[in-house]
Amino acid sequence: MQKRQWTVVAALAVMATQTACYNTRIVTRAAPESAPYSDRQWFTIGGLANLSQPAGQQCQNGLSWAESRLSGTDWLINVGLSVAGGIAGSLACANTGDPVAQFSCATAGASLVPFLLSSRTVEYTCAAGPVSDRPAYMPPPTNNMAPAPAPVQ
Repeated sequence: MQKRQWTVVAALAVMATQTACYNTRIVTRAAPESAPYSDRQWFTIGGLANLSQPAGQQCQNGLSWAESRLSGTDWLINVGLSVAGGIAGSLACANTGDPVAQFSCATAGASLVPFLLSSRTVEYTCAAGPVSDRPAYMPPPTNNMAPAPAPVQ
């Protein structure tokens, strides 16, 4: 029984450490247009394949900033998917009569379902206007340019 308790503690510790690590923020030079929007993105195959439409499609001038993170709701969704996968795995091996095999199937199901389907919260703000075509490493354009050369006569 103590081995099972340590397994549960280890699994919870791994899940708790994963919630804060995946926070990605992208900022552009464009001024924000409005209040931030929030959207949920769905992924499969461990995040390799996107199941949702990209966020910010209603923004005519692109995004001012975007942040992707694993929120508390996403964490609860993953816990629910793990529980459902564990129950399904346990039921799949229920007719074997071997408790070790049933526990193995339950843990496999609890691991596989969140791997096959997961969610992330995306917050973003639309840009107020188009961004200039100048690269980010160049200073902003000014009006103090050198005068044009005189025409040759």
